[in-house]
Amino acid sequence: MVIGRSGRSTTYPSFRSISSRGHVIKLLAAGAAFTGLLLAGTADVASAQNAPIVHEATFGTDLDTGPAAAPTAARFGGHVAWLDADANEDCATQPSDQAVPDGEPIVVSMSPAPPFTVGEIPASVWRTPIVADPAWRLHFEAFMYLPPLAVRAVEDGSLGSLATMVDQVIAFHVQNPDPAVAKYGWDEGTAQRRLAVENCLYDLSHDVRLVPGMTADVDVQLGYRYYGPPMHPVHNHGVMANERLIRTGEILDRPEWVTVARDRFQREAPLAFSAKGTSWEQSSSYHQFNVALWTSVADELDRDPQYASTVAALRTTTAKATAVEGWLTEPDGDLVQIGDSDRSAGDVEAVRGGSFRDDEAGYAIGRWSATNRRTTYYTIRYGPSRRAHGHQDRGGVTWSTLGTRVLAGPGRYVYGTSAKAKWRTTAVAHNVAIPMSGTYRESGRATIAAATIQSGGHAYRLVENLYGVAHTRTLNVADSTHRLVVRDAYAGGVAFRQYWHLAPAWRLVSAPANATVLVFQTRFGQRLTITTTGRLSGLVRGANRPIAGWSFPAYGKEDPAYQISLRSAGPSVTTTFTVSDSSSWALTHPRAIA
Repeated sequence: MVIGRSGRSTTYPSFRSISSRGHVIKLLAAGAAFTGLLLAGTADVASAQNAPIVHEATFGTDLDTGPAAAPTAARFGGHVAWLDADANEDCATQPSDQAVPDGEPIVVSMSPAPPFTVGEIPASVWRTPIVADPAWRLHFEAFMYLPPLAVRAVEDGSLGSLATMVDQVIAFHVQNPDPAVAKYGWDEGTAQRRLAVENCLYDLSHDVRLVPGMTADVDVQLGYRYYGPPMHPVHNHGVMANERLIRTGEILDRPEWVTVARDRFQREAPLAFSAKGTSWEQSSSYHQFNVALWTSVADELDRDPQYASTVAALRTTTAKATAVEGWLTEPDGDLVQIGDSDRSAGDVEAVRGGSFRDDEAGYAIGRWSATNRRTTYYTIRYGPSRRAHGHQDRGGVTWSTLGTRVLAGPGRYVYGTSAKAKWRTTAVAHNVAIPMSGTYRESGRATIAAATIQSGGHAYRLVENLYGVAHTRTLNVADSTHRLVVRDAYAGGVAFRQYWHLAPAWRLVSAPANATVLVFQTRFGQRLTITTTGRLSGLVRGANRPIAGWSFPAYGKEDPAYQISLRSAGPSVTTTFTVSDSSSWALTHPRAIA
């Protein structure tokens, strides 16, 4: 960990390999650019004809960047010893594995686009992009592939190559000036990430020609495109933008930018979490990320005594939010997948046994033990309408018992317009009931009308009208019998379907047509029996036409998983899930079947 001129702590990424192409560098943008980029020199070393090295930039999970990536960074254990503190903070990366010698072209490959040469990118691509995908464009137009190359250039004394990188960023601003709208690389997210890269290049080169472009990117965050109040709710993008403003203000001696950002922090801090400490972004992973971000904000404001009361209140809030992070941690130690989320490490130190309920944010969570990895664990979603990184999951449930996840959420897959990216957010991708007729309404309400928490079981009655008709769902969770019972009924006997999504570990044993009993098992002996008063109407796994039956454990990753639909055969449907385990192996290897 390094403390830069700004006083903020910065963590750094670790090396890892991709296939046979050598080590890959995780680009960790200081203060958390919440989309990641992995940069590596390929093993396609210059051929006998002295072909140029191609530096491969590959998208990684955005959850590996920023303050939330501290565990990854800690494994690396430090900084670039020969860089000063400011450059370490702003570049936040190790040098590229491959050199960028003066006089040789700097060729970068960012699939699916063909390789391009830094310093020779055609001006036309800024407004007629090579690739339409928004995530690809963000990385390309923000120059997120440059910091490892720039640090390597300085390490080797290749200042001509460093100048080429600087020239390319300057050319972007000359060829593609701010159109005053969120297009062509001038949206708030791309601009603040580009500003981070420019801060890095300025530290390394001290080239004053970068200043006009840096100022233009700052102006995006000072105007209507800023992703925060008054135009938008408090959001992690706004926090990151203000971190950029502070750092750039320090670099360029613009104290008014620092003041604007800190004052925003002061106003927005009370709006970032519910009274019980839950992030409003409706995602387990983004909750974790926001805890890290706002902890960083408290550290930043603590540098100025005039914000003392804000710091004290914010540290109380982040302590509550850390406790919520424990509630969002499954018994297997990873996060439960709610909203746009990955199955990544949770906060096992914050785990508590019992139950947690936040009606303001819409979470009910329970577990019987804080330490037993085979304990029963569940989540129920309800409350306010979808926002930020949430899904249409109100009324939905996740459930784990006997050391394995049973009912699970889909995760986030990727951001974009693909069929799977769209499907993951819809109600049918979650463990909910949906009437045969009616249209989903975000304005509908979903509330817990009653709850009973006892040592032997937890029971809830949830009511909602998301489709314009009253729906009651009751849930009974028992740890000792490893059982979940869910009953659904719609007013007037409206016909409906229950949708259930099993975690990927489950394999089919028996599910006859129109079945009322279904059986699944894991390869380690866990057995799931589902009994229902409804009738089996659909069972799919890993389908693409239409999309159904998928689990997304990490960004861009997909696993087929069973999706079950049960149709009503009367005014209500009661479905019971029971897990049994006769495997002695599972008793000693609970992690393997999670």
